[in-house]
Amino acid sequence: MAKIPLLSTRPILFWRCFMKHTTPFFYSSFACTASNCSDSCCIGWEIDIDQKTASYYHTLSQKEDFSFGKRLKEEISYKDIPHFILTPNERCPFLNHQNLCDIYIHLGEEHLCEICTQHPRFHEWFGNYKESGLGLCCEEAARLLLSSPEPLTFRTTVIEEEEDKTPFDKVLLDQLLCLRKEMFALLQDRTKTFSSRLSNLLFLAEQAQQQLDNGDLPSSFSQTPSFSTFGTNPVENLDLLLSFLQTLEPIDLGWPDRLSCIQKELPALLSNREQFLSALHERMYEYEHLCVYFLYRYLLKATWDEDILSRVKFAIFSVSIIFLLGLYDFSKNGQYSLLDQIQNTKAYSKEIEYCDENLESVLEQSWNLPAFSTA
Repeated sequence: MAKIPLLSTRPILFWRCFMKHTTPFFYSSFACTASNCSDSCCIGWEIDIDQKTASYYHTLSQKEDFSFGKRLKEEISYKDIPHFILTPNERCPFLNHQNLCDIYIHLGEEHLCEICTQHPRFHEWFGNYKESGLGLCCEEAARLLLSSPEPLTFRTTVIEEEEDKTPFDKVLLDQLLCLRKEMFALLQDRTKTFSSRLSNLLFLAEQAQQQLDNGDLPSSFSQTPSFSTFGTNPVENLDLLLSFLQTLEPIDLGWPDRLSCIQKELPALLSNREQFLSALHERMYEYEHLCVYFLYRYLLKATWDEDILSRVKFAIFSVSIIFLLGLYDFSKNGQYSLLDQIQNTKAYSKEIEYCDENLESVLEQSWNLPAFSTA
C-alpha cells in the first residue's frame, strides 16, 4: 500500500533566519476541497503520525473525562511509528460519513498531524534555498496546474526559516538551476511541435549527463537537433513500457487492467493519434505544463546523485503515459475533457510518484530497459 511520505519535522526557530523559497505560481492558491473531492487522501493510504502530534493524541486518550479520547486510544497505534489504524475498507478511522475529518472537527486544524497538514505539498531543501510544490496525486493540485494556458511560471520569495545543514554541492546546484531553466524554455517554445520539444529535451539531457560523467559541470550545449517524432517503432516501445508498468505494485487494483486494455489496443490507438492531437490542439499546453512540472519536482535531486538523464526520461515517460491514457479515453468516448485529464494525471501520479518502490523502479529501469533508450 502507498504511504503519504512522512515529512521530517523542522526545528523551532529561536533566532531569525531567512532563505529563498521557490514555488509554482498557483501554490498559495491551493485549498483542500475536502468532501467535494471525488477521491480522498484519507482512503487507501497508510498515514503515519509525527511523534509530537502522536504524544499529544496519547495524552488526550488518557483523559477519562474527554469522550473523544476513547477514539484516539482505540483507533491509533502508538507502537513503532505511530499511525492511524485503517478500517477494513482502508478508510482513516477519523474520516466520517461526510468525508470530513473528525480530528479537525473535535480538536481543530492546529492539532492535525504533520502529514495531514502538509499533504499534498512537497519540499526540497538546499542550504538556504527551498523549493515547494503540490503533488499531482491530488486532483485540486492537478486542476491548478492544468487550467491555465499561460506558460507555467514560478515565484521566488524570501521566507523566515532555518537553513538546512545537509551538505550538498552548491556549484552543481547552481548549474542544475541554469540547466533546468534552459529546459523550461525549450519546452515552452510553442513555435515547435510538442513531440520535437520532447525529443530536443532528451538530447539536451543526454549532453548534460555526458558532461557530468566526464567530470565537468553541465554548462554549454551544442544546438539541439529538431526531431519530428520520437522512436522508430512506437508500438513496440510502448508495448514494452506498458508491460514494465504492469510489473509494479498497483495502488488501485484496477490500474493493471487499464494498462492491459491500452496495451492490447495499441495499434488502433496510435492510428487515432493525429485525430486526438487535432482535438486537443488548443490544449497541448497541458502536456507542456506536466513535463515542466515533473522536471521542477525531480531534476534538482541530481544534486545528490548526479543523475540528470533518468529524471528527464522520467518526465517524458510520465507525459507519454498520461497521453496514452487520454488517447484511450478519447478513442472510447470521442471526447476528452479537462476533468478527464485531471483524473488521468492523478491516477498516474498516485501509482508511480506516491509509491517509493515504483518511482525508484522507473528511474532505475530508465537506464536498463531498451524501450527507455534515448534513441
